[in-house]
Amino acid sequence: MIRQNRLVFLLCQLLLCIDFTAAQFTQTTVIPSILPSQCYDYTTITDGSRNVNAVGSTNCDTIFLSGSRWVRFMGDSGTQLSTTPTDPNQCGTQVTGWYSGLMPAVTQTVTNGQVCFSWHSNSCTWSNTISVTNCGSFYVYELSMPPVCAARYCTNTPSILQTTTTTPTTTTSEIYSSQCYSYTTVDEPSRHE
Repeated sequence: MIRQNRLVFLLCQLLLCIDFTAAQFTQTTVIPSILPSQCYDYTTITDGSRNVNAVGSTNCDTIFLSGSRWVRFMGDSGTQLSTTPTDPNQCGTQVTGWYSGLMPAVTQTVTNGQVCFSWHSNSCTWSNTISVTNCGSFYVYELSMPPVCAARYCTNTPSILQTTTTTPTTTTSEIYSSQCYSYTTVDEPSRHE
């Protein structure tokens, strides 16, 4: 009886299920990154006059008068705060702000650091504490009003933005038709040779 069941199973595989045994199905599960809310809810600044290559003026970051907010820099402004001392009278202002802290290297992490404001020959006459979030392909900054007017946060475009990615998990297994597992064995003497 066991021998007959095995024979039926093999015949089923060879005759009835040939197309199914060759088929393989791949199920891919992608685990999405859950980013902090500030990666979705921020103010975009594209003003090219705040780029480190722009000439000075007397602009002040008055957009922060009502309090701190999350900001993403894009377009002509650059994509991040300058991370090196910026000479006064650049970035469309007289007192130039640059980030002296460490950038968060891993996606979904937040770091706190100082923005220094350069004036005359001092690269850090005034400072603000800010937060920076790594949102994967960009940074957002929680910025507040600079300590003096005619002060502004200066921006640039870095050559490389470090990101961390997640690799999806793939599982592959053979799928057989249900007939290959659910069948009836007929054991009648009249069917024997």
